[in-house]
Amino acid sequence: MRQQEQGEQELFGQLASIGSVEVGLFEVTATQLEKSIVDANFLIRTGFAATGFHDYLEQPKGQEYKVEVGVSLLTASGLREAKLSLYRPSTKAGDPRLWIQKLPSLYPETKAGDLIALVQDGAICAVSNLTDRVRTGNGVEEVKELFDRAAPVVSGIASELLLKLENLAASGAFPAVSSGDNAVGLAVEAALGIKPNSRRIPDYKGIEIKSGHSVSGNANKTLFAKMFDKERSPTKSYAGLLAKCGYLKDDGLKYLQCSVTGNAPNPQGLKLSVDLAEGLLNEHWDGPSGAERVAVWKLVELEAALSEKHNTTFWVEANKVTLSSGKGFQLGKVLHTSSPKLSAFSHFLADGTVFVDHTIRQKPEGGTRDHGMLFRTKALNLPRLFKVEGEYSLA
Repeated sequence: MRQQEQGEQELFGQLASIGSVEVGLFEVTATQLEKSIVDANFLIRTGFAATGFHDYLEQPKGQEYKVEVGVSLLTASGLREAKLSLYRPSTKAGDPRLWIQKLPSLYPETKAGDLIALVQDGAICAVSNLTDRVRTGNGVEEVKELFDRAAPVVSGIASELLLKLENLAASGAFPAVSSGDNAVGLAVEAALGIKPNSRRIPDYKGIEIKSGHSVSGNANKTLFAKMFDKERSPTKSYAGLLAKCGYLKDDGLKYLQCSVTGNAPNPQGLKLSVDLAEGLLNEHWDGPSGAERVAVWKLVELEAALSEKHNTTFWVEANKVTLSSGKGFQLGKVLHTSSPKLSAFSHFLADGTVFVDHTIRQKPEGGTRDHGMLFRTKALNLPRLFKVEGEYSLA
């Protein structure tokens, strides 16, 4: 599938921000239009499975097991009812397929090279040609109206945590318990009575608490840490990646402390790429011998890490203050999110919305030190990656 253009990226992001939807995407080809066949790629299969819309793994092969569901097709004249066929052929490996029935007649403006989005929440599915929407007007509001916009129901545990944060805010500033990048988080957790731990499970009864100085703008937000797949990767360790791709500093030691995105190589020559056909995230390095792949992650494992860590998250904003005893913090607000957009995650890795921060360096006494391979995003992108349940002022 080709790279999205700027207008298509913007529309994709708007669609992905609707409620609890997942968004799949495919590029139209002349063969598809002629034979009425589309391969259900990794992005589409992941989204369908995440909401329960359709599970290809449970579907037997053969035309007799084909499933047809009603969809709303956004055309030049508005929304029109259509049918979506979902099946696995008897031939070969039974690769998952789909087709929007009567697409050429219902939407004759569709051309080879267009990108089509499948937007669904498990019950409702809308189909939008992103490329044609850029040409003729986006129509996102029409798609939004299809989906239930009922007010979210805050769980008892979320209400309990929110009350604790409100009480903490009302009691005034609280002291810092450490310094460094995680000082805010450790101070908030200590004030809430949560003991420090290195577990990957959420902090408070299934809710992840991520604290920082801002929940908006360009503040970096760590989603999770995930080492690359050592078996699949040409580089077999983080230390090996440092040795190959690291840079020397004035102290004579090697460092690899940089951000790597999917939209452009960084100054170290590192860049991410998404392979939807194989279900992989690759990291490439443009070294002395030319471009080479250095690290590989399985997309399903990255999505699992995102889902496990951020099924429900409180993104807490705490402002710096000065106390008589030293540094401290005062709570400002909370952004409450749920339902990670798993199908859109691959897209956001490809376009730079989600990036990898390397944090490794040599130690003077030998060996290396790192804080993990951190998958991050900017705070302003959180509503695109998750369903927003609410934003609460604590000031």
